[in-house]
Amino acid sequence: MKTTPTGSRHASRLLTLALVAMLGGPVYAKLPPPTPEEQAAAAQKAEIAAAQLAQEKQALERIQDQLAARYGKGAAGTAQETATHNLPKTVQEAPGDTGPKGGTKPSAEAHSGNVK
Repeated sequence: MKTTPTGSRHASRLLTLALVAMLGGPVYAKLPPPTPEEQAAAAQKAEIAAAQLAQEKQALERIQDQLAARYGKGAAGTAQETATHNLPKTVQEAPGDTGPKGGTKPSAEAHSGNVK
């Protein structure tokens, strides 16, 4: 039979509750509003990011236009079926069709019995 005083049990619970309350308090704290300098720096960062995004977008559109001019518009109706008789053997084989193919008779080594 344990002899724990009831008071120490309640003190332990009270201490735990106080600790949780102290650690949980900063969770609900609010930060002060940003200063005008911080707001100006954030606006400048956003403006720089927007300008860089616009540059990247223009570069992407330019490259896409070049590719469309080179491949997209002039290639209509010129596609032909590729002849399979000129392809290498590994390309002609169907997937899962490659590899060793065993016969119906097992090999002699597989049934040689106990070797001493």
